[in-house]
Amino acid sequence: MKICMRLFLFGMTMLLLTGCSKSIHHERIYIPKHGPHVEKEKVALAPTIPKGDTNLLIVIDAGHGGKDDGTQSLNQPKFLEKHLTLTTAKMLNTYLQGYGYRTYMTREDDTFISLSKRAEMANEKDTHLFVSVHYNAAENRSANGIEVYYYKSDKDEKRTKDSKTLATSILDDVISETSAKSRGVKHGNFAVIRETKMPAILIEGGFMTNEDEMSKIKNASYMKKIAWGIAQGVKNYLHPNK
Repeated sequence: MKICMRLFLFGMTMLLLTGCSKSIHHERIYIPKHGPHVEKEKVALAPTIPKGDTNLLIVIDAGHGGKDDGTQSLNQPKFLEKHLTLTTAKMLNTYLQGYGYRTYMTREDDTFISLSKRAEMANEKDTHLFVSVHYNAAENRSANGIEVYYYKSDKDEKRTKDSKTLATSILDDVISETSAKSRGVKHGNFAVIRETKMPAILIEGGFMTNEDEMSKIKNASYMKKIAWGIAQGVKNYLHPNK
């Protein structure tokens, strides 16, 4: 009886193992939608800004989130804009804090926040600058490059001028870091830069619908270049001689 039971148990074990191996063999490939995995890095930058300016608050806005995916890559594996913008924004946050600036992120996880709420967040605080991070899409799959938008207001010419100057500074440094094609500084009627009261810009860090450019964007080291370029552009705008 014991021998039969042992043989039965052995047979069941082999059957389970065989079943598991088949299950693994036919397992569906996992499609990552959260963008590149990036370890949180420690950035030890020597603060180069005047001590009195460490109170300057920069609001960082990671585009989309939650039910709003934004755009997505065309090829497998699929990458969603909302995850790439958050990863880039977190890198930017680290770099700006390393310089000594105060920062605030409109979202720090995969949460939906309305456009009006994002602007409201910035307006309610003593915000000095507003930077919104996005990635681009186009029907023309050959479209590529980086562009930065500001809002042109006839009612507040100073904010318009300052926003354009900030946009130019950021675009110059991001292009210098990435060697991407510059699509220029443009006027855009986006709610987050229209409804905010301080100098504000929206950067499109490249086209997710361009296969070659997407192969760079999904690489963590390339996103770091974008984030670092934005941080440099902010610092050079605020402290051009430092």
